[in-house]
Amino acid sequence: MKKRFLVLLMSVAMTVSTFAGGNTLTVRAESDSSKSETPSIDGKTYYYDQFENDAYKSVYDSIAEAAYKFHNSTANASQYVDINEKKTYTAFTVNVSKQDWDVINSGGLDRVIHAFYADHPEYFWLIPDCTYQAVSNGEKGSVFYQVSVYCYEDYANGNSRQVIKNNMDIEIANYVAKVSADAPDYEKEYTIHNEIIDNIYYNTEADAYNSKDYWAGTIDGVFNTSHKSATSFGYAKAFKAVMDQLDVPCVYIQGNPKQSDETKDAVTYDSHAWNAVYIGGEWYLVDLANDDPITTTGKDVLKYDHFNVTTEHASDLVPNKDFLSNIPDCTGTTYSVDKIREDLEDSGIWTKANYNFFDKILDKYGVSVVLISIGIIIILLVILIKKIHARRMKSKQTKIKNTKVTVIESKELDEQLRRPPL
Repeated sequence: MKKRFLVLLMSVAMTVSTFAGGNTLTVRAESDSSKSETPSIDGKTYYYDQFENDAYKSVYDSIAEAAYKFHNSTANASQYVDINEKKTYTAFTVNVSKQDWDVINSGGLDRVIHAFYADHPEYFWLIPDCTYQAVSNGEKGSVFYQVSVYCYEDYANGNSRQVIKNNMDIEIANYVAKVSADAPDYEKEYTIHNEIIDNIYYNTEADAYNSKDYWAGTIDGVFNTSHKSATSFGYAKAFKAVMDQLDVPCVYIQGNPKQSDETKDAVTYDSHAWNAVYIGGEWYLVDLANDDPITTTGKDVLKYDHFNVTTEHASDLVPNKDFLSNIPDCTGTTYSVDKIREDLEDSGIWTKANYNFFDKILDKYGVSVVLISIGIIIILLVILIKKIHARRMKSKQTKIKNTKVTVIESKELDEQLRRPPL
């Protein structure tokens, strides 16, 4: 009897255990299926993750390891080199095996360095150019390839580079502190979008590739209190740097604006930069530089023409796909600015756009042209009013001249008055 009872008890326990285990497996399955509907995107290594070949990833990893060491050390960059009219210094070198080189070649190396450059805006000193040379390893006919990676002249000194780095880390932390950790991603994105635009002005004098002010095309232009000025490259890199810290998937994109509606092809060099963010399973295009327009009057303005829009909406922007593959196609609409505005107002962080029609006219044609145009319009209105007045006066005089006047002599009038009434 006791044995039967024990067997029965064990059977019940096994049944309960199996049932509980079944529930656990079901919950996991549901959890996994929900994750599969929204694929995981890591904005910090987005372009790295696009490489399907291990040779590309291997070279990328080598550059990443060396860049991290250089970035966090006081080592001076060595050997001055003039690359494409840029004053640069060798930051470090990495060795690429012949096996990997046979896969990527020089074209693949360009893809790797540009992918690394786009994934890591925190490396403000990095130049998206590199050189290579074949080096014999001592064995007959056996070589490897030595790749040299460069930094801008301003950041060659290790001590000063560390000071800049530490100050920028503090500034980025300050931006991160402006949003609540439990805030939705679109609210974090919106807050940083406005904060950067509010604190930075667009640099019209610096060009990220041809000017000596290289900092304007990096996060140094945004986070360095000595500058607070940047080109579109600096805006896009700074935005990504903060989004990376907030764990909001964000991608850096370079390309060109179309010259006109009739021009299908953009210019042949990268002249603009913007971002794509991944929120709620959808990609959205964000362009801070376009949302911080330069005003002729110096007025500080904000607009949302390029905030959480689709690629189709921003069809004037043409990404450069020569070096960066699988650039996100932004089709998201759930978190467009019109749809999240009410929530942002309820949170008390909504800021109304203040770039009006008159601002656009001034910025497009300039103050002098607008003033001259207004003056001409006023003169034409005065002339028109005078002509209308003159025409009315002339018409009135003509009317008076054409009026018939009957003159009755006094004698005739007296006779008519003397007549008795009928």
